[in-house]
Amino acid sequence: MVDVQIRRLRVVDVEDFREIRLTALKKAPEMFGSTYEVEARRPLEAFADRVSNVVAFGAYVDGKIVGLSVFKQEDGPKDTHKAQITGVFVEPELRAQGVASGLLQAAIDYGRDHVEQIMLTVVEGNEAAIALYKKHGFKPYGVEPRATKIGSEYHNEVLMVLFLR
Repeated sequence: MVDVQIRRLRVVDVEDFREIRLTALKKAPEMFGSTYEVEARRPLEAFADRVSNVVAFGAYVDGKIVGLSVFKQEDGPKDTHKAQITGVFVEPELRAQGVASGLLQAAIDYGRDHVEQIMLTVVEGNEAAIALYKKHGFKPYGVEPRATKIGSEYHNEVLMVLFLR
């Protein structure tokens, strides 16, 4: 286990948010809907807008951001009881050390006060992530076939939900 600090990211943390987001897109492109090339061209203000419209948690080791999770509550009149967790990423060399678990728990703890259920998707075959989510109480409820496409290769996504109340 490493000494990790998990904290909510604010607009003042936009450079850290941008850094870890771009790192995630570069090191794990199959896990995200966007691409490094698209995101790297966006101005810092676009990242500031994003971090101000979600609840993002950063994981820090020795003052450097090494992980991210994003919690976004739905805002429609009939779906505010739900939220999505997206953008979960931990630097590869720090995986299996409790960092992702801490990020996920921070999002779940926040969600307990705001929503009734949290949903997420994970690329089919990412057994480590699926096991982590199951450990935190998420249950699979389906698979979206061909959810993402990278080049000519499709990836299915496992749909998971955690009922908080």
